[in-house]
This record gives sequence, C-alpha cells and structure tokens, in this order.
Amino acid sequence: MKNLVMTMSSVVLACFLTSGCDFLFDKAHGYRGPIVVTIETEDGSVPEFPFLIKSAYSESCGHSSCGIEFGYKYFKAAYANEPVTFPRERLDLLQPNAYATILFKVTHPNYHYNVFTRGFAPTDADDPIHSTFTVKPFAEQMKKVAGWAEQGKVMMQNAAPDSNEHFNGKMQLWQERFNLGKTIKRHITVIKTFYLPHFSPSMQQRVIEKYQPIFRAWYYGVPETDCWSMVKCRKQILKPRKAEYEGL
Repeated sequence: MKNLVMTMSSVVLACFLTSGCDFLFDKAHGYRGPIVVTIETEDGSVPEFPFLIKSAYSESCGHSSCGIEFGYKYFKAAYANEPVTFPRERLDLLQPNAYATILFKVTHPNYHYNVFTRGFAPTDADDPIHSTFTVKPFAEQMKKVAGWAEQGKVMMQNAAPDSNEHFNGKMQLWQERFNLGKTIKRHITVIKTFYLPHFSPSMQQRVIEKYQPIFRAWYYGVPETDCWSMVKCRKQILKPRKAEYEGL
C-alpha cells in the first residue's frame, strides 16, 4: 500500500512538473464541441437553397494555422439563421487542453465563398459553443473588386499621361479587371465541383435552373483578361470573352 501511494505521488509530481497529465484533472481533456454554427447573410435575406459547411481541424504553427487539415472533418447543410450542430470530438493535439483551430468553409451559389477560422478551448459535453458567421452576397464581392478597378481608372484620368501615377492607375485597372474575371470563374467552379455533388440530383437540378442564367451573365459581363503579359492585358481589357461558358 505504501509503495502504491508513493508511486501515485510520483506520477502527480511528474504531471505538475511537465504539464503533461491534464487528463488527471480535466474531464474535457482534448475534446472540442459540440459546436453550434449559425450562418447569417450580410443583406439579411434568407436564400432558397442551403449553405454547405465543411469543418476541419488545422494544426497550429506558431501564432497561426498551417492550413494542413488533420481531423474534425464534417459536412453539414444548413439554411440561413438555422443553427446546425457539429459533434463533440477528441482531437489529437500536442497540448490536449490548448486552443484548437477549427476551419469552417461556407459555400453557396449566391454568396462569396469564405473560410472562417476559430480557436476553441476544451469543453464539457453539456457545454455547446455557439458561433455565428456572416456571409457576403457574391454580387457585392464583384462590386468590391470592380471598385478597385475603377479607382485605377480614376487615377489615370487625374494624372499626366507620362507620370508614374498614370502608369500605376493603368496597372491597377488591368490587374483588378483580371482579378474580377478570375473571381467569377473560380466561384462557378467551386459551386460546380464542390457544392452541387453533396446534394440529391433533384436539388442539383433546381440549383442549376436558377443559377445557370445568373452565372452566364456574370461570366460574359467581364473580359477574359490575361495579365501575365501587359501587351495581352492591354489588348483584351475592353474585349468580350472568347472562351465559351462551360456552365454548371
């Protein structure tokens, strides 16, 4: 009995010295969740189709995330303003009771794709954590990028033709018009390859019927600018797209 007491005392002392035995004192050792996520829209609207939310635990490197996903991978579909629960799970952390970085990737045909990053401390099973994420309409994101291009155009108009300000404005105009086209094309690809496959064929068809004409208008509304070459960029900036719209 004496030997058992001495052994236990040695274990407890070692834990205090190394901070490696949190599980002896904390029943939430290594666990995160349940996490209750609610999606809100910046414009206050409630879209017809649900948001697709993918969660993932990302290992931390220093003061930020490495971007390498190790676990806590779930897909959930949720309508705007309706909470959805991600389960409680034990994560394999280097320091079990440290904050764990969880990513939530939110996708919807009408809203700008976003990755929300949150740090979660250990929680008891009866203590859900509530997180609310606000998403921006994709049309608003398009306006934002188009506004940066317009700023470049204004800089050109207000500067002498041979000045650095005129050149910088021209570069900003070309680059942001290029970025706008790339943003639209990337959005269409994400919806086609990532969002749609997670739903039933009937739901996919409904989404395609609604957003096919919208995406087509967005696609052809911006020139297909190739800004790796300034010569090509200058020639293409005011011309319509040549590549055909592939569709959803």
